[in-house]
Amino acid sequence: CVQWLIDQGVLFDTHIQPNGEESYHLTREGGHSHRRILHAADATGREVETTLVGKAQNHPNIRVLERSNAVDLIVSDKIGLPGTRRVVGAWVWNRNKETVETCHAKAVVLATGGASKVYQYTTNPDISSGDGIAMAWRAGCRIANLEFN
Repeated sequence: CVQWLIDQGVLFDTHIQPNGEESYHLTREGGHSHRRILHAADATGREVETTLVGKAQNHPNIRVLERSNAVDLIVSDKIGLPGTRRVVGAWVWNRNKETVETCHAKAVVLATGGASKVYQYTTNPDISSGDGIAMAWRAGCRIANLEFN
């Protein structure tokens, strides 16, 4: 996974060793007894996100929708398409236009986070509301292991 991030262009901090060779600078985090964490200054998450978002935005088969929220998945049998039941896209709320738009797709990846906002006290963001889990369930997906969310 780390090598994949490096291959994508994530710039982790490096340093010059006493023998003159450049290597990745490792740091310790809480509870660690040895330096084993790659980092990008004190903003590793930002570096990873910026790099991967840029890759996604420049990929010919990925359409990034800014200021939009998925409302529900479009399932073939619910719109009268013949054949095996499958997800064929999503309905998306465009916050700029205040309209629901139809996005057709050959494949849909739900990467919506968990549902930790069901707990009154959490450090997770407000958008971690379980919407993706609910959309998957309504589309007929099997939902399991929610206690680990």
